[in-house]
Amino acid sequence: MSHPLSSSDQSLAQIDGGNIAISSPDAIDEACFSIPAVRAVHNAYPNGTIVVFAPEDVAPLWRKVEEVDEVIAYDTHASARNLGQIIKDLEIEFTKSIAWENNPATGGFAQAVIPIRMGTPEKDLLPHLTHPVEAARPIGPIEHRVRHYLFFMQKLGAMPFDKSNFLHPERPLGGEKFRVAIVPGSDFGDSTEWPLANYVTLTRTLMNYADVTIIPSQDRPGPAIALGKEVGRPEFVFQGDNNEILDHLATCHGLVGNDGSIPHLAAFMGTKSLVLFGPNEPLWKRPLGKQHQFIRHHVPCSGCLLAKCPLDHRCMMEITVEEVLDEMRALFSP
Repeated sequence: MSHPLSSSDQSLAQIDGGNIAISSPDAIDEACFSIPAVRAVHNAYPNGTIVVFAPEDVAPLWRKVEEVDEVIAYDTHASARNLGQIIKDLEIEFTKSIAWENNPATGGFAQAVIPIRMGTPEKDLLPHLTHPVEAARPIGPIEHRVRHYLFFMQKLGAMPFDKSNFLHPERPLGGEKFRVAIVPGSDFGDSTEWPLANYVTLTRTLMNYADVTIIPSQDRPGPAIALGKEVGRPEFVFQGDNNEILDHLATCHGLVGNDGSIPHLAAFMGTKSLVLFGPNEPLWKRPLGKQHQFIRHHVPCSGCLLAKCPLDHRCMMEITVEEVLDEMRALFSP
């Protein structure tokens, strides 16, 4: 029978090594937010083995996390039964698992009958858990999503708020010329995109003194392709998978783009990012790290979270090219 994890249950409140299976969130931004919590597990129990199960498009991110011993990538259409069989076929005997959301890996942990299966007590997760973990959350203003994962790990006895959990991978030496990545699309919906005409003006200005790379957003490459065509440099559009994007972002001095997955990958790799926010709430979902900044015009309908704007898109339309250039100078100046 499932029961909540209490602070008095020391056998569970301490992740005392062994093999731990962790189900990655499906979305790239949420996966980025969960990384400090996973690092906290390793830092608290360095003798344990951590295996992360992640969708194929998210797996390259986890392979950059040194604290993770192995990453198992799976097709998002895989069934829990298939994942369960994969886990059984591994030459690893898992003693515990951690799940953040209901996905094939989470169901696979139950199918493989991992003895201790922990996770937050959401309704769709509970059937897969043996030990729901109810983490205390302070009442107050909007808090960043990363705290959802950090409080969970704190409940388990780790020290998730240590700064070592937030370090980025080692970066290669950068060139002398400023290299900037531009992300004109967003996989979060049309309403999160700044007008393409503004990106054209911005890119033409940056081309005068910077190496420019245009990064296509996952599942929505159209704006990036259109921008390359409009500025007469289609070769600026980056061609590569998420692993290659991560490596390239590490060579960039800065990024400017819409709220979406790519800025979170850049922030993880330690690339300063300026993110243009519209319907989403930056205090909740901004890239991790104080070195990153955002622009947001607070309008009466701010925080709608809608993928398509039913009005006049004023939250993004009011952001000017001059404003973005000024913020870039302040953020990216030596």
